[in-house]
Amino acid sequence: MTVTAARTDEGMVHSTKPTVLLDLPAHMTSAQLLPLVIDLDREALSPRWIPELFISSVRCGLGGTWSFMQTCASGRNSLDAIVQSLPGLAISDGVLDPKIVALVMEIHEEGGKVILLTRAFPALARRLCDTKIWADEMIVADEDGDVGELERLAAVMARCPSGFTVLPSDDLSLWRRSGNSLPSASLYSQAEDRASPEGTFAIWSRAMRLHQWCKNLLIFVPLILAGHALDVKAWLMAVTGFICFGLVASATYLINDLHDLEHDRAHRSKRYRPLASGLMTIPSAVLAIAAGLCLGIILAASAGPAAVLVIGVYIFLTLVYTLILKRIAMIDTVALAALFTLRLLAGSVFCGIAGSPWLFVLSMFIFTSLALAKRFSEIRIHAARSDAAIPGRGYLIEDGPVVLTFGAATATAAVLIVSLYIFEAPARQAFYIRPEFLWAAPVAVFLWLARVWTLCGRGSLNDDPVEFALKDRASLALGLIVAASFGIACVPA
Repeated sequence: MTVTAARTDEGMVHSTKPTVLLDLPAHMTSAQLLPLVIDLDREALSPRWIPELFISSVRCGLGGTWSFMQTCASGRNSLDAIVQSLPGLAISDGVLDPKIVALVMEIHEEGGKVILLTRAFPALARRLCDTKIWADEMIVADEDGDVGELERLAAVMARCPSGFTVLPSDDLSLWRRSGNSLPSASLYSQAEDRASPEGTFAIWSRAMRLHQWCKNLLIFVPLILAGHALDVKAWLMAVTGFICFGLVASATYLINDLHDLEHDRAHRSKRYRPLASGLMTIPSAVLAIAAGLCLGIILAASAGPAAVLVIGVYIFLTLVYTLILKRIAMIDTVALAALFTLRLLAGSVFCGIAGSPWLFVLSMFIFTSLALAKRFSEIRIHAARSDAAIPGRGYLIEDGPVVLTFGAATATAAVLIVSLYIFEAPARQAFYIRPEFLWAAPVAVFLWLARVWTLCGRGSLNDDPVEFALKDRASLALGLIVAASFGIACVPA
């Protein structure tokens, strides 16, 4: 199934979910493809529609949030009332059953028509039809019960005189009387059978970005560079900081995923994330966020007030980045670099070691360069698709040359800072016994950053340069050279 994304007149972005691949029966792939009728009242809505709409309401501001809460508290038909009260509300993929989403998209790709049948949700059906993505037509039934079912059937048959297919509802007897076959029922079951769900641990691991915990290894860098590599107590405190930042970072990743659900679902790779793809529920994510933040702050408190302050600044900056800064060009990259630098500062605080200004400045330049590389890769991808802007970001495709220039400049500055540190450090740090070996570090840093930007220019760089570095053999080898140069410089001849 080809994954597509489209932008509606209302500014909403919808994308297919690559969870299933459906095989349409032969008669449905012909030029006489029968319309597919979806009973919106009984089959199509996801059980997670309330939290999904709440997230969308929050994006509408305080007014949207208040309207959502008022509507839910009123006891009215909440879903349709919310849709009516918030004209700017984005109808998320998560409101609908993901298997039905995949089926609808495939029907449209085959040139077929989708009709929504509803009694309870006319406003939602109208919004879905207006997008021309989810449905082409709608039929609103006025009554329920057996008489209502007959009316619904008559309305559908009048709209589709040549026949139709329908998703199974609670009672198919009336639909069978129409003489239409129900191939869509088997298609719907195929969607469940052919999707290969991941194990629970794998889903949580991806949602919490456990592979991103490698960034927290920066906490150990001040410990090593300060000459305390043999201090057991310092190592224990550094491990505490590592776990603390891991828990808090995972919680903030989930916050970011909740905030960016719509943009992630329209992204070429982020749509596979557990929240965006529907593998994880929003309530589960909220519980994980609360647990991660609480445990992280408790661990930080065991290391002292300064550690709590660093964690607090990290959480605050992350939230500001998620809500505001990530949509401001260039400032977003500096904010990302600051989040990395806070990990270095945390290493100094947790271990009780004086931080090196050289290290903090180097961190800002090198991670700003990597953040710019990530943005440049995104700009190239969207330029190939002729998109004017990157959804959820503050960049246009015309910004590519500027981003490339500043990315190369900050990379060069990082190499220069490493070189200046080597000129100055041996005179102040007595543990550098053979400082001549330190000169391998700036060479390796230069080669790695040059490799990152070369691959970035070719369009071969992964979305995340850190993830790329963990999988790239050349990057791992260059990192080993840097570590070895500092290690050998500290070892007596």
